[in-house]
Amino acid sequence: MKLIFKKLFLIISFAWFLSFPLTLQAKVVTYDLFIKESSVNFTGKDVMALTVNGQVPAPTLEFTEGDLAKIRVHNQMMMETSIHWHGILLPNRQDGVSYLTTPPILPGKTHEFEFPIIQSGTYWYHSHTMFQEQQGVYGPIVIKAKEENFPKTQDKVLVLSDWTNENPKEVMRTLKRGSHYYALKKKNAPSLVGAIKEKSLGAYLKNSLKSMPPMDLSDVAYDAFLANGKKEDQLVAAKPGQWIRLRIVNASASTYFYLEYAKGPMKIIAADGTDVEPFEDNRLLIAIAETYDLLLKVPKEGAYELRATAQDGSGHTSYFIGSGKKNLAPEIPKASLYKMEHGMHNMHHNMANMSDMANMDHSMSHGSHGM
Repeated sequence: MKLIFKKLFLIISFAWFLSFPLTLQAKVVTYDLFIKESSVNFTGKDVMALTVNGQVPAPTLEFTEGDLAKIRVHNQMMMETSIHWHGILLPNRQDGVSYLTTPPILPGKTHEFEFPIIQSGTYWYHSHTMFQEQQGVYGPIVIKAKEENFPKTQDKVLVLSDWTNENPKEVMRTLKRGSHYYALKKKNAPSLVGAIKEKSLGAYLKNSLKSMPPMDLSDVAYDAFLANGKKEDQLVAAKPGQWIRLRIVNASASTYFYLEYAKGPMKIIAADGTDVEPFEDNRLLIAIAETYDLLLKVPKEGAYELRATAQDGSGHTSYFIGSGKKNLAPEIPKASLYKMEHGMHNMHHNMANMSDMANMDHSMSHGSHGM
């Protein structure tokens, strides 16, 4: 028995000895993140938000595969907070979800996260406490591969988000009431006149009898859609003819975006941190928390718009690539909610017919057994 324990001790010691030099060899990359309440103005109105190092979105955290990350999060608020590293492979206790994997960061306290960087790609980080993400606690993470597939490109980051001047708690109360408030604010509430114009009167009348709000693609009316914390942003420090790896993060609370580029098809080279076989598309739908990497060439003349349009058509934000005369991306037609409701009505009708046919077949099969 003593011999077994001795061998086990030697094996563990040897494994520890092997890992120790690797830790010493890893480059340690350190960041300090200070979370506090601050006044911001995205729409012409001063409102309170939560900032990280004084900004929304939070700073970009950059690493290279093989680094050792040390990130100190300083809570300068009167409430607890947390930071979750979205999509990052790390020890469970470093994951950052309060009361599940990691203790909350209490007011006035600092928590240090430490984990090895064992992957590459575009990711992001955000609070997992109450509505803090919606209030501004989110930012991008860029991890370079040891051997890049596109080594001659320049990295740029585009963080998309939605913004409301309302306190998120009030937004939640409004949603729970199930009212038409946000649909009316977006001028997206179905009406009898609109249903007649769209030839969807039957579906409209049927849905009017239900005790639920009308269909919509997004439940909240936002005051602004942001590109890197601005209604409109522009790529800087890039020369005409240079290739750009644009790392896009959708850090929205509830908005899907359609991406369109004024200069034509976009080349997609990565999705959710993983390189893909490059392909081109004229329009790309990016969901909440998704990331995409695009390969774009800076135009020799003019500034070309990469437009992110909210899926419900209630607004957009712009990111211009290049300098000079602005060239706008195509407008995306607003979806017709009447046609959507009419389509849903037909789908339910068809499903009911299919169910009736299935019941008929079932009855006939029982009858044949008796013959």
